[in-house]
Amino acid sequence: MQKEILKTLNQIEAQHNVKILYACESGSRAWGFPSPDSDYDVRYLYIRPVEAYLKLFPERDVIEGPIDEIKDFVGWDLQKALKLLMKGNAPLIEWVRSPIVYKDNPWLRENLIKLFNEQSDFNTLYRGYFGLAKNNFKAYLTGESVKPKKYLHVLRSVLACEWIKQKKTIPPVLFKEVYEGLLVPGTPFYSEFQELLKIKAEEKERTTGDHFVAVDKFINEFFSESKGPLLSSKEPVNVDEYDKFFLECLRREN
Repeated sequence: MQKEILKTLNQIEAQHNVKILYACESGSRAWGFPSPDSDYDVRYLYIRPVEAYLKLFPERDVIEGPIDEIKDFVGWDLQKALKLLMKGNAPLIEWVRSPIVYKDNPWLRENLIKLFNEQSDFNTLYRGYFGLAKNNFKAYLTGESVKPKKYLHVLRSVLACEWIKQKKTIPPVLFKEVYEGLLVPGTPFYSEFQELLKIKAEEKERTTGDHFVAVDKFINEFFSESKGPLLSSKEPVNVDEYDKFFLECLRREN
């Protein structure tokens, strides 16, 4: 699969006249809990030639596809990625820390995280995960039957918020490292949580079932807690440093 993915990345570069700087796995495979039929969610960052950023009508800053039953490719222009990084975009920060890398760029990975840690409001990352948790909860966990996959998507974001609140650091991408660092075994919630992980690992992606009472209680309690400072504080972002970094990348890659 690695060879197929790299071949497609090379084809994307040629077709769109871009240079792919970094490519990784996102989603359940990167988080460490794929289903037997999980696809490959390939995500990448790319940069265009300098003149492309000087046009009156710039190219789109996203490249989507190809997509088939097994693989799903999506790429972001580095300029778009930097704008989202300023806002604490959780998926992007996970991409550059993914344990499954198809095309590595250690300099880029390390400096993107350094830029975020030094120049942005760290609470934006909390707000990003909180928004993911709330949106997924409303979309997938309010019906009579639910998918274990969606439960885990919500719990990932909820526990990422708890990690940020308690440890004041970026949460690990591997879900096991997050929950083992936060949860207490032996509780009703932990028992149901382990059952969810088991179902996710053994059943297909579209499997549905009944609600998990203790898990629902855990999630509802999270949303009902007061999070005023974490959700409302907004420190200024040093945009100049992001500009400098983008220009440095242009110089390095052109």
